[in-house]
Amino acid sequence: MLRTITGRRTRLVNSDEPPPLPPRQTLPRVFTYLRPYRARMALTVAIYMLCVLATQSYPFIDRILIDEHIAVKKVEGFLPLLALAALLHGLNWFGVLIRSLLIARVGLSILVDLRQQLFQHVVALSFRFHDAEPVGKTMTRFIGDARAINDFLSNQLASLFNDITAGIVVIVLMFAINPGLTLIALCTLPILTLVGLYMRPRLYDGWERVSENMTRFNIFLAENIAGMRIIQAFVRENVNLQQFHAANDIVVTEWIKVIKLQAWFSPVVEITRSSALAVVLYAAANRFGFAASLTVGTLVAFTAYINALWAPISTLTNMYVVLQSVLASANKIFRLLDTMPTIRDAPNARILPRVKGEVVFDHVHFSYDGTRVVLKDINLHIEPGQLVALVGQTGSGKTTIAALVSRFYDVTGGRITIDGYDVRTVAQHSLRSQVGVVLQEPFIFSDTVANNIRYGRPDATLEEVIAAAKLANCHDFIMKTADGYETLAQERGTQFSIGQRQLLSIARAILADPRILILDEATSAVDTQTEMLIQAAFENLMKGRTAIVIAHRLSTIRKADQIVVLRDGEVVERGNHAALMAQDGYYASLAKAQASGDY
Repeated sequence: MLRTITGRRTRLVNSDEPPPLPPRQTLPRVFTYLRPYRARMALTVAIYMLCVLATQSYPFIDRILIDEHIAVKKVEGFLPLLALAALLHGLNWFGVLIRSLLIARVGLSILVDLRQQLFQHVVALSFRFHDAEPVGKTMTRFIGDARAINDFLSNQLASLFNDITAGIVVIVLMFAINPGLTLIALCTLPILTLVGLYMRPRLYDGWERVSENMTRFNIFLAENIAGMRIIQAFVRENVNLQQFHAANDIVVTEWIKVIKLQAWFSPVVEITRSSALAVVLYAAANRFGFAASLTVGTLVAFTAYINALWAPISTLTNMYVVLQSVLASANKIFRLLDTMPTIRDAPNARILPRVKGEVVFDHVHFSYDGTRVVLKDINLHIEPGQLVALVGQTGSGKTTIAALVSRFYDVTGGRITIDGYDVRTVAQHSLRSQVGVVLQEPFIFSDTVANNIRYGRPDATLEEVIAAAKLANCHDFIMKTADGYETLAQERGTQFSIGQRQLLSIARAILADPRILILDEATSAVDTQTEMLIQAAFENLMKGRTAIVIAHRLSTIRKADQIVVLRDGEVVERGNHAALMAQDGYYASLAKAQASGDY
C-alpha cells in the first residue's frame, strides 16, 4: 500500500471504471447540473450585468463632470449628475447583496443534487466495486471533487458572466470615447492569447496530478484513522508518521508545481496592462491625431477604463486555470457515475414472492477475477427450514457460497435457485429482502439503538423493536444505557462490546423477519456467558427459517441438519455430525484438531 501511496506514477484505477472523458465532453456534462436552476441563474446573471453597467458608468459620468462642469466652471446640472452617481452606487450595493444570496442558494442546491446522485449511484454498485475501491478515494469524489464542480457552476461561472459583460461594456465605452486609443490599448491582447494556448495542456496535466495525489493521500488518511488501534498496538506511530509526511510532501510538491505554473499568468497580465497604459499615455502625450478629443476628462476616463478592462482579463485568465482543475475533478466524478454495477436486474426480472426457503446450488462454479477458481461444481439442496452448516478452513469458499445466495456476485457457471426461481431472474430487492445476514463483525450505525434494530424495517414500532431485542437477549443491557433505546450509538457502536454488537445485529435480523438466514458465527471473541446469550439468540432467530451457518466452532453445529465440508472450493463431505464423525474423514480430523487447539 505504501508504494501505491508514495509512487508518483502509480495510478489509482478500478478495472471497472470507464476511461477518462476528453475535456470537450466533460464541460457540457458539467453544465447539465445547472438545468434545474437555470431561471434562478439567469436572474443572478441579469443582476450581475446590471451591477456591471452601474459600475462601469462611473468613469463616463466622471468624464462629463470634469469636461463639462469642473473644467468650464459650469454649476448647472452638476448636482443631478452627482445624485445619479450616488443612486447607481446604491443600486450596485443592493444588487451585490441580492446576487450573493441567489448564488449561494444555487450553489448549495447543486452541491446537494450532485452528492445525492453520487450516493444513489454508489449504493447501487456491486460488491466487486466496493471490494476494489478504497473508501478514501470514493470520499474524495463526494467532498473535494463535488465542491470543485459546485464552486465553478455557482461562484466561478457567475463571475465569468460578470467579467465578460464588464469587458464588453468597457470596450464599447472606450470606443465611444476614443476609437483610436482603444485600438492601441487592445493591441497587446494577442500576447495573452499565446500564453493561454501554451499553458492549457500543462495546467490540465498538473491538476490531474494534484487530484490523483490528493486521492492517494485521502486513502492513506482514511486507512490510518480507521486502523489506529492496530497502529498503536504494533507501535507503528513513528513509521506511519513518516509515511504520512512522505504522502503529504508529494501532494504539496504537485500543488507547488501547478501554483508556479499558474503564477505566470498574473505577471503577464499586469505587464500587458501596464504596457497598454504606457502606450496610450505616450500616444496621448504626442497627440497622434487625437488632440481634438483628448480632454482631461477623456484621459481620466480612458485610464480608468484601461484598468477596468484588465481586471476582468486577469480574472478570466485565472478562470482558465480554475477550469483545468474543474475538468480534472469532473472527469473523476463522471468516471465514477459511469461505472456500471456488475450485478443488475434482468430486463424482465420478476418480483420474488414470499418464499418457503428451498435453496439449490446446481453445478455452481465461481471465480472473482475470471482466472482463479474459488468454487468448483458445488451441488447443494437445502430444504425449507433446514439448518445447514458450512465447514472448512480459511479460503475454502464458505463465505463465497453465502454471498452467492444473496446474489452479491453472479455465478460463473451453473445456477442457484430459491423455491425454483433462478436468483438472476428476480429483482434484487425482492431477493435480498427475504435473505437476512448476520456478519461475524456486525456493523452498528451512528444512530439510536432503536433505529439500528429497525434498520431492515424502518416502519417498525418501538414495541416491535423491544420484542425483537428481547428475543435477541439484548434488552437488558440496552435498558442499562443512559437513554435506553434512544441511546445514540457512537461510530461503529464502539461503546458496546463485540458480543453486544452481535446481539444488536441479531435483533435487527429478527425484526426484519427474513425467510432465509445467513449467519457468520461470531462467538470466538466473546466470553462464555455472552456466547451462551448469542447462541440462544441464534436459536430464536432460526426458528421456522432456512439457515446457512458459516461455522467457526464445530462444537456449535452438532444439531445442524446438514453439514457441508469444503476444501479448496469443493464439497468433500456432507452429512450430520454423527455421520461425519463416523466416517473418520476430513471433518473428523478438523473436529479433533479444533478440540486439541490445533485448528
